[in-house]
Amino acid sequence: MKNYQKVMYFLLVIMIALQLSACKNKQKKPTPQKKPNITQKMPTPKELTKIENDIETIIKEGQKLQESQQSKQSSKSSVSALAPQNQQQGGKSTSKGGNKQKQQKEPPEKKSWITIDKTVKDIHTNWNVLSPIAAKAGASTDLLNNVSTAINTLTTKSTNKLLNDTMIAANNVYKYISEIENYFKTTSPPDIKKLRFYNRDIDFNSSIGKWDVATKDINDLKVIWKTLKVKLPKDAKTASDKFDSGLSELEKAVQAKDSTITKIKSNVLESDIKSLEKASGSKK
Repeated sequence: MKNYQKVMYFLLVIMIALQLSACKNKQKKPTPQKKPNITQKMPTPKELTKIENDIETIIKEGQKLQESQQSKQSSKSSVSALAPQNQQQGGKSTSKGGNKQKQQKEPPEKKSWITIDKTVKDIHTNWNVLSPIAAKAGASTDLLNNVSTAINTLTTKSTNKLLNDTMIAANNVYKYISEIENYFKTTSPPDIKKLRFYNRDIDFNSSIGKWDVATKDINDLKVIWKTLKVKLPKDAKTASDKFDSGLSELEKAVQAKDSTITKIKSNVLESDIKSLEKASGSKK
């Protein structure tokens, strides 16, 4: 009997010891902590905004140069039409005109190219800062290399004073703005910038007769718009309808291969894009 009690007592001690050990293990087990939200995006870097603004500056200066060239061509046509009359009246008016030209100040075209050259350098500076930030945010090496290549192409075209090529190259840099923005917080969908890229590319390429590029851009623009449209807030319904109409009109102009009408329709669509940005909550 005593032996039985000893065995039972021994078993009871073992059971208590095992229970205590289990309790201690439960207490030592670390409480699971919430994982940090790795999908949370960084605010848009100021350098990205600066590059975007610099591209706008280059394109605006390019448009000034285009208008100046068109004005000169119109003036030459007028002078050519009046040339026979001037020849009949003698050479006095011609000599006076020559003296006036000598007294004129430096042409505004040179000032625009100076602005473009300086702005291109600023883009290089800001990209050197932005590139590692974008890489840290998750941008791929291929994307970063594409941006660098586009900026270098812009530099080459602007240095050689190739106006149309410079505007197209500046717009190609802009194309990557939306892709870089995908890795940061934005106030409106980055794809809206893709709409602007394709719209401008249609304008610039149609003006030099590259209708194959313009036609491809129309198709790409329609694909982007189809994806973006369903993501827009309800408040953007009116702006969305306007864009639908504007896109249809632009497509007709491209199909007709009318560069004058295409430019007008492209300008209208740019206004519609600004309305989309505003309706989507952009501060721009």
